Amino acid sequence: MNAEALLKSHGLRKTAGRLAVLALFSKEGKALSHSELQDGVTENVDRVTLYRILESFEQKGILHKVPDDQVSVKYALCDHEHEVGEAHSDNHAHFKCRVCGDTVCLDDSEIPQIQVPKGYVVEGSLLLISGLCAKCA
Repeated sequence: MNAEALLKSHGLRKTAGRLAVLALFSKEGKALSHSELQDGVTENVDRVTLYRILESFEQKGILHKVPDDQVSVKYALCDHEHEVGEAHSDNHAHFKCRVCGDTVCLDDSEIPQIQVPKGYVVEGSLLLISGLCAKCA
């Protein structure tokens, strides 16, 4: 699905900033932090506008947050097999290269069910695997 159709299907207006963010995710093919997006977006999108774009994309199920072993948050495009507007289910692992720092979704790997103590309620789980990616190995 192209970027314009993706925005329309999620009830979002087509803006230069939104299109630029989607283009960068498509080009990079990996999870990106706010600062990487700020540096990579060619349109004149200020920091606050970029946060708003990311927030709206996350709420609409276009992007999801990716765990990172640093303080920063990264975002990745969602697998669009889920229904439009359906909340993202992050039931897959993520891989972060310790050399280049690239983080990618491992969509074909499911996070195993973990038994928690009685009285605990699991609301979500994140799995970050680190190592060397194919280009750095």
